[in-house]
Amino acid sequence: MLCERIALSLLPNALEYVGAEAKGIEIMAKKGELFVFLLKDLSSPQLHILKQELLSAGGDLATPKTAILGKDLSYRALLIATKSQLEYVIQKCKIQPFNLKHLAKILTSHITKQQKISPCIMPIINLTPDSFYPDSRHTAKEAINTIQSLIEQGAQLIDIGAASSRPNSELVNAATEIERLKEVCHFIKTNNLAKHTKFSIDTYNAKTAAYALANGFCMVNDVSALGDKTMLDVVSDFGADFVLMHTKGTPKTMEQFTHYTHLLNEVEHFFEQKLALLQKHNVGEIILDIGFGFAKNTPQNLALVQNLAHFKHFGKRILVGASLKRTIGELTQNPQPESRLSGTISLHLLALHNGADIIRAHHFKEHNDMLNIYKALSLPTLSLENL
Repeated sequence: MLCERIALSLLPNALEYVGAEAKGIEIMAKKGELFVFLLKDLSSPQLHILKQELLSAGGDLATPKTAILGKDLSYRALLIATKSQLEYVIQKCKIQPFNLKHLAKILTSHITKQQKISPCIMPIINLTPDSFYPDSRHTAKEAINTIQSLIEQGAQLIDIGAASSRPNSELVNAATEIERLKEVCHFIKTNNLAKHTKFSIDTYNAKTAAYALANGFCMVNDVSALGDKTMLDVVSDFGADFVLMHTKGTPKTMEQFTHYTHLLNEVEHFFEQKLALLQKHNVGEIILDIGFGFAKNTPQNLALVQNLAHFKHFGKRILVGASLKRTIGELTQNPQPESRLSGTISLHLLALHNGADIIRAHHFKEHNDMLNIYKALSLPTLSLENL
C-alpha cells in the first residue's frame, strides 16, 4: 500500500484518476478542506473499511466504480478529510485488521503539528570556472567582497562551493576544491564571520567538507547524499548540520535516471533510508532537499514543488533550489540562465507557499524582497485587521 499526500489543486484530476463517476467527482470535490491523500495498492478489505470509517466521520474516500465488485487485486483511492475527521479515522484504523494500523501511523505523521520556523534565502557563491550561470563564478577576491555584502544585507545562511554540479559536469577532487577555497576559508576564519552568519560548504568530497568545517563553516550541502563513504564520519565529528538532497547517479550521469514509478514515495523512501543512517550519528540539523533538476525532468520537478507538503511529516526543514535551472528556461522559453530570474522568483514563491523553508538562489536581494512580501502576506491577522 502506498500513501501520498497531494496538493488540493490536484483534487479534480485525482478523482478522475481513481475512476470515480462524474456525479461523485462533483460532490466530493467540494469536500476537500485541508488534507488530501492519494492511496495506492489498497486491498479490497482495506478500501471498504476505510470507506466506511471516513463516511462515518463526515469525510470521504473516492474509489473506482468497479471497487464494489471486489474483483481487482489492488485499488487506488482518494482520501478527503479535515484534520478532525482524520483524527477520528486514525483512531479507528488503529483497531482495524488488514494492516490499517500502518496507515494510521502514516496519517498521524502528516497531521502532527510541526515547529514553525521563519523561511530564509540561502545565497550561492561559486568558486568555480564552469558553473552553468556565468555571473555566479567568483574569484577568491570577488567571493570575499560578495560575502561581506551579503552579511551587510542580512543573509542568515551562505552556500559556498568549489565544484560545479551542473548536468554532465565531471567530478572534481578534494585537492582542487580546497585550493579554490583556501583564501576564502582563511578570510572567514580569521575575521570570525561565523558570528554574523552561517556558512554551508557545497561539496561531495569529505576532505573538502572537513577543511571547510575547520575554517568557520557549520553545514555540509552534499549533492551526492553521502556518496563519499567517509562524509558521515566528518559531519559527525564536527556535529555539523547536513543538507540531505535526493538524487540518482552523478552530475555526469543523472539525466539517465529520470524514470520513477511512484515519484513521491520513491523520494520519501530515499529520505527514510538516509535519515535512519544520519540519525545514528552526531549530526546537527538535517535539512531535506528535493533535488530540483537532479535526475528529474520538468514535470517531475514541478510535481515535487507542487506537493512539498508530502515531505513535511519528517519534521525537517525543506530546501528548494530551482535558481535559473533548465526547467525555468523550458517553462519561460528562455534558453539562457541570465534571462530566468523572474521565472525563478515565481517558482520559488510558490515553493514557499507549498512548504519550503529555505530557498537556495543566485540573486539574494531580489529573493529577499520576495521573501519579505511573502512574510507580510502570511501574517495570520493581516487580512482580518484590514477588513
